[in-house]
Amino acid sequence: MDFQFIFKSVICPFKGVKPGKDIFLIVNRSIITITLNPSIDVTLWTDGISFDKANRVLSETREVGGKGINVSRVSHSFGLQTRCLTLTGKENCREFSGYLESEKLRYEPILIEGAVRENLTLRYDGNTVKVNRKGPSVSVMMIEALMSLIKSRVHPGDVVVFAGSLPQNISVNQYVELITAVKHIGVLVAVDNDMLSLDDYRRISPWLIKPNIHELKNIINFSGNSIDEIADAALVLCKNGVENVLVSLGADGILFLSKGRAIRAAVPAVEVKSTVGAGDSVLAGFIIGFMKESSVEECVRLAAACGTASAMQEGTKLATRETVQVLLEQITITELSK
Repeated sequence: MDFQFIFKSVICPFKGVKPGKDIFLIVNRSIITITLNPSIDVTLWTDGISFDKANRVLSETREVGGKGINVSRVSHSFGLQTRCLTLTGKENCREFSGYLESEKLRYEPILIEGAVRENLTLRYDGNTVKVNRKGPSVSVMMIEALMSLIKSRVHPGDVVVFAGSLPQNISVNQYVELITAVKHIGVLVAVDNDMLSLDDYRRISPWLIKPNIHELKNIINFSGNSIDEIADAALVLCKNGVENVLVSLGADGILFLSKGRAIRAAVPAVEVKSTVGAGDSVLAGFIIGFMKESSVEECVRLAAACGTASAMQEGTKLATRETVQVLLEQITITELSK
């Protein structure tokens, strides 16, 4: 089955379809992103990065952060319907919400004790140092409140993205249970998380996951670096419940695997200013293509262009529709035999 999904008794092809009484129209499908541990991303440009020495800040920016939120930001720039659902610390929720409102993102927070974590990115002479804080503790009661909110906002056929790190006191098993409960509503689940194992993915059986090479190696436990070796590892996931795997390869582009399909997207050489958020942009680009009923190849092309456009931005700025358009024709798509 080439990129189709079934819920109830209705088949929805990946590509565009002719309206008919037996076809579920996807016009009102939405992208819902779930971010349990959002952040305020602080980027500092310094006069150096040295130990045992005062490094001075030359300039800085503060922006909203979190993988799921980033997916919504990129999707919003393409004009798609998206909604951010987050657990948000009370202490600095006004600042956090202000960033989302300034970008005109639809969002709904569940307020919890503590503060939204502030993540630091240090930039000097082309080098980047990232420091990610843990974030506040979250009670089981707050997760149950989040589950209730999700159930009231998603509909069968929506794409629901679970991405980013977990807050304190929430186990991987609880996270998996949350994802599987949402999936049972009839949505398409996309996951971008570096803590889930192969067994976890068997339980979830997500529509899409987006690991980078290091995350893929942690899941499958292989040491190779060639495209064939990476593709073989991704194919293991496809044989264990994951419908589609999108592997971000950095400057080497991206690799897409599903049962029966293997596609490589090569990207042009560009000046990389920051890799922060590039993977989130890749995931968003693929989902945007899917929502627009593009072919698999064009979804992979758009994903690669979004990731590249993001890497060309300073700090934590992401891909936008305008920055992506100029790159699309420079992406080379190759079908691999698998």
